[in-house]
Amino acid sequence: MFEGPDLETGALPAQLAELYDGGLSIREGSVYANFVSSIDGIVALEGGTAPSGGIISGRNESDRFVMGLLRAFADAVLVGAGTVRAEGGRALWTPEYIFPAAANAFRALREALKRDATPRLVIVTARGELNPADRALQAGALVLTTTAAAERLRSALPKATEVRAISDAERIGVDDIFQALQADGHRTILTEGGPQLFGRLVASGRVDELFLTVSPVVAGQKGDRSFGLVHGVDFGRTPQRSSLLSVRRHESHLFLRYRLRDSVFPPARAGEGRVGA
Repeated sequence: MFEGPDLETGALPAQLAELYDGGLSIREGSVYANFVSSIDGIVALEGGTAPSGGIISGRNESDRFVMGLLRAFADAVLVGAGTVRAEGGRALWTPEYIFPAAANAFRALREALKRDATPRLVIVTARGELNPADRALQAGALVLTTTAAAERLRSALPKATEVRAISDAERIGVDDIFQALQADGHRTILTEGGPQLFGRLVASGRVDELFLTVSPVVAGQKGDRSFGLVHGVDFGRTPQRSSLLSVRRHESHLFLRYRLRDSVFPPARAGEGRVGA
């Protein structure tokens, strides 16, 4: 429906290009986010404990395809522990898990990008509240945590998962997260939330682009039972501005892409750059 004049597009494997209706390019070294939202701006239900993305999107196949495509570009997928808990232990954060019909094409794209076979799942948790039986932890992930939680997690989590203490404090700084990612050679980072982690990344000026699916549902909210795209960070009278890069549509779902403008970001307020999930 719309593409900005300065939007760079790259060639995709034939199946992906057909499903996406065109090309897509993600700049190397960028940090980009992907969320699905209701019409009234809700991305997390039941205080962030529900598998909200699937509920809000209605498990829409086009949304699931875009999730897989964006994962296929990434060196690592960065999520908070609350996002992992909300999925109930079943999910994997890989392209082929979310959209298996394009598994071979995702693999071809990653080979063309000289990526590893799958993106590394990186989980941020200050308190260390993770279930060792979760499928994603059994498959292997990198858990970034505090010194206080690290020893307990190392003894509890599967050997396939690496636990790394990156903070001596009770909370984890955004800079600490990115130093750990860069140390492992992860440069192109996709974050899928949740709203608290995303808010702190935006407040720290770390997010370059946002891919937002708007689902044709109204979720409603009461108290703290539902969250918007950003939770726990208040930008007050200096809202974060962005520029629209593209609009796609499948039936009643809209697929929006924004560039976040670092030049208008105010300095993060006290505590906004630290993560305590």
